[in-house]
Amino acid sequence: MYAILIYLMALMSFLILVLVVMQPAKQQDALSLFSGDNSSALFSNQRRKGIGSLLQYLTGIIGVAWVILGIVLTYLSK
Repeated sequence: MYAILIYLMALMSFLILVLVVMQPAKQQDALSLFSGDNSSALFSNQRRKGIGSLLQYLTGIIGVAWVILGIVLTYLSK
């Protein structure tokens, strides 16, 4: 069972990497912070829609499950 959980942890790690890479970039927001351009600040609090929202949700869920699995594996290794 321990080996199965280790493989599941590796799979979840890979999925987190893929989901983070697939998320849309926020480069324009970061550039406006340094340039002092506040014209985009009005729309910065809007919710994401579509695939960006789904990827963010899945990344959060898998991230929380990854942390919980890490705690379980630490407990089982003793």
